[in-house]
Amino acid sequence: MASGNTNYFVSERQGLICEYINELKRVSVNDLIDQFNVSPSTIRNDLATLEKHGKIRRTHGGAVSINLSRVGAESSVSDRMSYNADKKASIAASANMEIEDGDTIALLAGTTVMSLAETLTNKKKLTIVVNDLSIAKWVDDNTEHNVFVLGGYVRKHYYYMDFSDAITNRINVDKAFFSCSGFSFETGPTISDFALAASQRQILNRAERKILLCDSTKFGEITFANILSVDEIDMIITDGEISIQNLNSLKAMERTQFKVANQKMT
Repeated sequence: MASGNTNYFVSERQGLICEYINELKRVSVNDLIDQFNVSPSTIRNDLATLEKHGKIRRTHGGAVSINLSRVGAESSVSDRMSYNADKKASIAASANMEIEDGDTIALLAGTTVMSLAETLTNKKKLTIVVNDLSIAKWVDDNTEHNVFVLGGYVRKHYYYMDFSDAITNRINVDKAFFSCSGFSFETGPTISDFALAASQRQILNRAERKILLCDSTKFGEITFANILSVDEIDMIITDGEISIQNLNSLKAMERTQFKVANQKMT
């Protein structure tokens, strides 16, 4: 999107502002002022008009996309499995390259992580720690890898388990792979279930490397419970539809590495 152009018609500028907000999911007034080179009062008037017509939601100091997930909202497993399946597959293929024969890995509950599990037929002698019954069953049915299931209560309809630190404190993992419902550079990866976030943090803290699988649609979204802070993550793997703005934010991270699968910049 071109910036610095002050010759837009009002309706054209407002349309571009709406597109910009939908792309980034969450923006500040100052960001919009810089992007469109107009005054604060003009941006606020534009946001008021867009909100009146149901195109965006205003927040304190900015705006968010109407497509942004509400904090605490959670879709079903079957819905999430079909949503963005191509992005998940490309991320999974890239994550597969981070795994070596003989590794002990953790695959933590999530549909993108399930996609990774389905690639592991090309690996040998893995020990796989799981907290998700559907992942455990697929790996057991389709590979010869050793599967260690973290025991505990199964959350009804979601197949994953809450477990105690008495279990996780006794194991060690080379690499832990996890996903999220939302990711921001301020809050880190988040999910809708507090108990799952807390139990996953326990196993992530036992891993030498923590690798987040996060498709491009999750950037800018924030859900209920934090899993980790951004600087605790060793690598973020996303897909090639990530926006230029979010890619630049990934490049600016000092500690965390990143990979973009099938990169085709937008």
